[in-house]
Amino acid sequence: KARRDQINAEIRALRDLLPLPEGDRPRLSYLHVMALACIYTRKGACLRPGPTRGAPMELLGGPELADLVASL
Repeated sequence: KARRDQINAEIRALRDLLPLPEGDRPRLSYLHVMALACIYTRKGACLRPGPTRGAPMELLGGPELADLVASL
């Protein structure tokens, strides 16, 4: 039970980190929280903004990608 409580606490903390409106967060199930966290992580890890505003996103490469994989 203690382990399950710890996992639930971590999922709730993760839910609070998601860039969503405050009113939407409490309605998310744990599966939704995990799915959204994966999506935001992939988006933030694999894409970065282009040099100018409105420019297309570009993929991370070389050392940046290696650092990300090492940190995971």
